[in-house]
This record gives sequence, structure tokens and C-alpha cells, in this order.
Amino acid sequence: GQLVTIYDPACGSGGMLSAAKEFIEEKINPNARVVLYGQEVNDKTWAVAQADLLLKGETAYITKGDTLYEDGAAGEQFDFMLSNPPYGKSWKNDLERLGGKEGIRDGRFVISHAGDGEYSLVTRSSDGQMLFLANLLSRMKHDTPMGSRIAEVHNGSSLFTGDAGQGE
Repeated sequence: GQLVTIYDPACGSGGMLSAAKEFIEEKINPNARVVLYGQEVNDKTWAVAQADLLLKGETAYITKGDTLYEDGAAGEQFDFMLSNPPYGKSWKNDLERLGGKEGIRDGRFVISHAGDGEYSLVTRSSDGQMLFLANLLSRMKHDTPMGSRIAEVHNGSSLFTGDAGQGE
């Protein structure tokens, strides 16, 4: 069947990945060969995801580590991406390890557009949820008829921080 890839950079115990696979197989393409990718920072939750997906017989690659600092899917692109990233979680330690706000050169967060300079997608260090979205945007397929589809759960802080012209 057709290969379909799904990625969640804050996958927790893998529940959203499993539900997405089930939806694709039941509603979209029963013959699809679905491969799951994810990353989880919490050791115990990562272990639960590994065990659960293994017991379900899923083809899954779940990386353990901090998505913002340790890119567990470097160079990969996916058909579908979904995430429920942590809200209001400081990423100050990651920011410092990545070289500080001015020193970051990670292609997920510093981009060029239409060959025009560098644009920083780096947000305030008190809430990194928009960086999870930037991470997903960097994984989009551009050379396929369908491209990629993204669904990410946010609270309002990332959309309404700061005055006009400030914040995310």
C-alpha cells in the first residue's frame, strides 16, 4: 500500500499517533502502510509510548529527548504532523544550549524566504510552543501533489502575546 508518514514532536505516550493511524486506515486509505515518528522528552512517558506502540504492532520510531534542543527527526519530511506541545513551558535552557537568541543557526528556527536574508522564528524564552510549530513547518513536503498537513493544539498565549507588532 501507499506509504504514509505521521510525526508528533511532543508525542507523550503515543495516543495521538495511534489515533491518527487508525483514522487514516479506517477513513482515508485502508491499504496505507502507515509509519509513525515521534519524540518525547520524559523518560517514563517515552517508555510507555515505546511499549504501547510495540504491543500494537505499529511501525514506529520514537526518539527520546528534547525536541527543541535535540532534533530527533533531522532532515525528515512527513505527510501528516500533529502535536499538543507544552504550554507556557520555558525553553530558556534550550535557548542557551543552542547559542542564545542571536546565536541560533538551527534551520528549523532561522529561515530564508525567497532568497532574502535570514528571518528568525525564535520566540521569547518563557514559552516555546510556537517553536514546535516552526519545527513542523520545517518538515513539510513541497515536492508532492498533496504536500503535508499539520494540526497543532495551542492555547491563546502564542497568538496574542505583546502589543501590535510585538510578540509571536
